[in-house]
Amino acid sequence: MFEGEKVVLRSMELSDIDAIMEHRNDLEFRQFCGTALPQSREEQLEFIKSTWKLRQEGKAHFFTIIKKETKEFLGHCKLDVVNAIARSFNLGIFIYSKEDWSKGFGTDTMNVLLNIGFNYLNLHRIELWVYPVNKRAIHIYEKLGFIQTGRKRKARYMNGEYRDLILMDILQDEWFKKEKS
Repeated sequence: MFEGEKVVLRSMELSDIDAIMEHRNDLEFRQFCGTALPQSREEQLEFIKSTWKLRQEGKAHFFTIIKKETKEFLGHCKLDVVNAIARSFNLGIFIYSKEDWSKGFGTDTMNVLLNIGFNYLNLHRIELWVYPVNKRAIHIYEKLGFIQTGRKRKARYMNGEYRDLILMDILQDEWFKKEKS
């Protein structure tokens, strides 16, 4: 397990399924994830199992996010391969319940994930994609040192409209400089 100030990251487990299903199919949550259609319990169980295989193959590292103080489920996050030779991975973070948004859990999770990526996996570059309307997330990413490096125009379709995606990234040496300051 990896600990931050507010969160603990651990392997995803089948026992997480009830907490996942409580919020997973909420339309507002799905719109931020880019998942238009609801998913069944069985699909989510298969997803959890697939995360173990991806970790064993070195292709991705998925974690359940737990509140450090209460041990309650918050969501999940991931680091997955973009280009193994270049040591470049993609980051994703999903805090499920709206009640837990804007309370510092996402920022702490990002710090822990960046620490794992740069200090344990020796990654060179970590990227993420975010919708321009997700101002709260963009603010956090910039605060952590991510830089906007590109945009996919009208790359996703959700709720009757096409949406752009913003590409942001951070390099290992940029993280180390920020960590020391």
